Amino acid sequence: MRALAEVRDDPLTDDGLLLRRPRPTDAPLVLRGTHDPLVREFLQAVIPHQDEAAAERWLTEIPPMLWQSGRAAYFAVEQLAPPGDDRADGTAPDPDAPAGAAVGWAELVNLDPVQESAEVAVWLLPEHRRLRTAKSAMRLVCRFGFERLGLRRIDAFAAADNMPSQLTGAAIGFRRAGYRPALFRSSRTQRLHDAVYATLVPEDLC
Repeated sequence: MRALAEVRDDPLTDDGLLLRRPRPTDAPLVLRGTHDPLVREFLQAVIPHQDEAAAERWLTEIPPMLWQSGRAAYFAVEQLAPPGDDRADGTAPDPDAPAGAAVGWAELVNLDPVQESAEVAVWLLPEHRRLRTAKSAMRLVCRFGFERLGLRRIDAFAAADNMPSQLTGAAIGFRRAGYRPALFRSSRTQRLHDAVYATLVPEDLC
């Protein structure tokens, strides 16, 4: 596994999305995400920012510090082109963001140089929560882990009642590896969630 501070950090693209390091100008994205009920329900330790200025300060200080120290890699997910409509009922999607707009967030945390592993998490803004977009976003951050960092395994923990997250992981090659009762506490309600544990290795990424 390579040191995070030493790897290439130029953007990666997949199916109309771009994965890049976050910028202070992503404050509106981070503000919305940290106040989103589903993000706060299904992710642990999400603290809502007071306003865009607070989110901008956080983006200026925290992601670069974690990257340089090798503790975590945070990314913004950006729209390059309008995605196709993959809704099962054939209805028109919500208006897509213009090219260049940030539509979600991805991260690799718990980087372990001994196990050559990390844990992945991805969230999208509500109007972009479609399977195609979620798959592309998760595939991009996993590609960064395997191609740039040289990871041998990426883990994902999804709340047992968060089926969209589980389906997204399975669609790009994650395999269920276990069930963890009362693994994490909701940032919104503080209730404990059971979690489905899944893993991905480079040769299974699709």
